Amino acid sequence: MANDNISLQETQPIALVSEPKTDTELTVTDPKLLKQALIEKVKSLMNVRGEISLPCVPAVLDEYLQLVHNLLKTLGQNLTDENLNNLKELIVKGLTEGYKLSPHARLLVSFLPADEAKGLASGVTINTKVLVESVADKYQKWPEIRQEPLFGTHPDAKVMAIAAQLGEPETTKILDIGAGTGRNTIPLAKLGHPVDAIELTPAFIEKLTTEINNQNLPVNLFQGDILEPLLRMKVAHYKLAIASEVLSHFRYIDQVRLFFAKMCDTLRSGGLLLFSAFLAVNDYEPDNFVKEMSEVSWSYIITRKELKTAMEDLPLELISDESVIEYEQKHLPPEAWPPTTWYVNWAMGRDLFPISKKPPMELRWILLKRI
Repeated sequence: MANDNISLQETQPIALVSEPKTDTELTVTDPKLLKQALIEKVKSLMNVRGEISLPCVPAVLDEYLQLVHNLLKTLGQNLTDENLNNLKELIVKGLTEGYKLSPHARLLVSFLPADEAKGLASGVTINTKVLVESVADKYQKWPEIRQEPLFGTHPDAKVMAIAAQLGEPETTKILDIGAGTGRNTIPLAKLGHPVDAIELTPAFIEKLTTEINNQNLPVNLFQGDILEPLLRMKVAHYKLAIASEVLSHFRYIDQVRLFFAKMCDTLRSGGLLLFSAFLAVNDYEPDNFVKEMSEVSWSYIITRKELKTAMEDLPLELISDESVIEYEQKHLPPEAWPPTTWYVNWAMGRDLFPISKKPPMELRWILLKRI
């Protein structure tokens, strides 16, 4: 969006010295008044420029307003009620627009003197701008800022265990959604499974393509978003569909239902859908603040009631629901646990709730059957 801005200026300059109502001007020698005047002069010689980058989370509006207000007070700006209302409207507009576009959008709030020649004595102009990043944009940077292996050295133990139950690999077609760099795709294909892999991030697509070609593996690779209506998979084709660490990027329960509906179309009768998702523990009901923050933190949280609603009237049956951490730690080789340095805290929900005690959510393996 185009930059928005407001100027927070005094409607009239503040009179620092009271002038007598006489025809004769009096000389001021009071040290306190003179110091006050000099401080105002210094203020006119001061210039400042800055920028604050805020996640576009509408539920944090009050905290953001207080942050900016405190900053302006530190810069010597005394805001009127009108100034505060204008500032609120500006930030609300940016947060709302950014949040609609992406959970990873950021609102840039920049400030500078209204008149460079008069410095801070002229007031401050506030500018806002929304920067939008997609999930693919953020993952695209991972190879540059994170150490390999990005997602671990071994495939998910649960994925391999379920695949092993489905008969001869050559006749067990598998769909890997959010394949990443191929942590599950490559081992499954090496066993002989025909695998169709969907991945959104170009950097991962490139890496996975190279690996597939080098090893001449039976993998068809598709770039795209599984929720995109134009991305259509083969009907009644797969015995197993997997989505490891994918639903954590969703935003609405309607997206979960859409995902389930697409899986019902592409799975064979009796086929299985295995996915990981953050489920709220017990009867915990996350509010809007928690929901919005869970999207920003790649930890989209779902209640079991919402999960049941998303499955309603679809030909799906719940087979199992178990802790990802407990299962993977028990079944992965010791050298493969944890998969990454960040994995355990993330899977426990601490990326959303950075607390030492157990958060009211955890990553679960959910296994559904297409009936």
